Amino acid sequence: MRRLAVQYRITHLTLREMALISYEELAAGLEESWLIAGLHEHAVIESIQLETLDRTYRAELFPEHPEPIGEGWSPPWVELNLVWTAAHQLASEGRDIAPGPLELAWTYTVDIRSFDRSDAELIRAFNGAVRAALRRVAPDLPPPSDYIAVEIRRGYRINDKPSPVYVQIVGTNVTDLSDLWGQRSPEALRDVLRGELLIVATLLHSLGETFTPGGIGGYRSVDTA
Repeated sequence: MRRLAVQYRITHLTLREMALISYEELAAGLEESWLIAGLHEHAVIESIQLETLDRTYRAELFPEHPEPIGEGWSPPWVELNLVWTAAHQLASEGRDIAPGPLELAWTYTVDIRSFDRSDAELIRAFNGAVRAALRRVAPDLPPPSDYIAVEIRRGYRINDKPSPVYVQIVGTNVTDLSDLWGQRSPEALRDVLRGELLIVATLLHSLGETFTPGGIGGYRSVDTA
């Protein structure tokens, strides 16, 4: 999906001053950026797929929230996933190879305590929170209509009569960093990551305002979101 068109300034440097993206710098830049944006991780997992030599980086990111998290409920949070392929690694070493897309996948999860809201109501409230967040980050830019894909997940306990156990809103989108491949200013990558994590943090706060009773930023009912 399209990345929100936030403007970044990239300075012109000599060849000696320019560098390639590396996995280590990308991972470090992400961690620096989510701290700057006011998020903290509950888990960071890195693994290697031996068959393909893909490196997977996954982080669960939360805004500040009351402790402890209640059973069966958490504030809105996001899972970040990055797959660094063997082609990415070869490109980072300066090989003449087309590395393919370099994508950050974001999966937002919102737990809903009220089971009697329709899917349409929940999706409308979620999209309202997204629009409010994007207005805060980039008030002069029209929000893209396809920024986040949304699904509603409902779980039931099967007894004589099925009873609801949980309702979650799950939203997904992808940031494509492919335009940063090749020679570039080291600061340019950090600028882009900081901009992306600022959007993520603002969106989590907006979702918290809309859906989290007693959580970050207060609470507005779904009816008024």
